[in-house]
Amino acid sequence: MSRVKQLVMVITVISLLACVAVPPQQCVKATIVAKTGDIIHLFDGAKNMAKEEFCLSEIIPVYRYFGWRYKCAGEVGKIKITGYVGDHYLEGIVIEGNIKDDDVAMKPNGESTSIIMLPEPGEK
Repeated sequence: MSRVKQLVMVITVISLLACVAVPPQQCVKATIVAKTGDIIHLFDGAKNMAKEEFCLSEIIPVYRYFGWRYKCAGEVGKIKITGYVGDHYLEGIVIEGNIKDDDVAMKPNGESTSIIMLPEPGEK
């Protein structure tokens, strides 16, 4: 019986050492960026339909919010509306700058805004 206990103890110690010896894997977060010529999707959650808010071939500046609590915005590019996908979705093409997910397309008057949603790499 003592040999069985010794064998169990040896196996336990070896398994614990194996767990300690393996370093944790780093998490990699991929950021998808749309560059000039890429197709993007926009979500317009306003009460009005997207067709009423945005015109085809309209060029709209895109802003990225940053800073403490996202109070500051900076223009990061421009998009051109190329079509409508349903009532609240738009399709556009990047004509200037680099655009990321969750950037905001805002008309110059500030009344109409849309959130940028980049398609996954397999969807392009």
